[in-house]
Amino acid sequence: MSIDVAFFGFLASDADSRISQAGKPWVRLRVGVGRDEAVQWLNVAVFGEAAKAAAELKKRDRIYCEGTLKLDTWTGQDGAERHGLSVASFKCEATHRIGRNRPKRERDGNHDDSPPHADEPPLHDSIPF
Repeated sequence: MSIDVAFFGFLASDADSRISQAGKPWVRLRVGVGRDEAVQWLNVAVFGEAAKAAAELKKRDRIYCEGTLKLDTWTGQDGAERHGLSVASFKCEATHRIGRNRPKRERDGNHDDSPPHADEPPLHDSIPF
């Protein structure tokens, strides 16, 4: 049984890029979902094309993910049974990229700041009322 999930969250640390034994790239993320005392922590493994974009994510970035949820169980060093949530994700995108958080644009030679061509009529912004 698998549970499909979609969620918004924030990164607790920079993305950790890895290479699988099959030679394919994947990214490990530690993601918090919720606020204040109600934060739930997820281990997210991002695969496929989404791993390329996820590799650029940094601590405190906000993200949107879709994937499959799994409950992990292990024994801690103190002998107690521990539980955690993990997600295998094939879609992971940065969100909240506006204002100061907007990525810097690269200037290219194709940007046209030239005035309109002579064959185009001039723009008259006055509105007759």
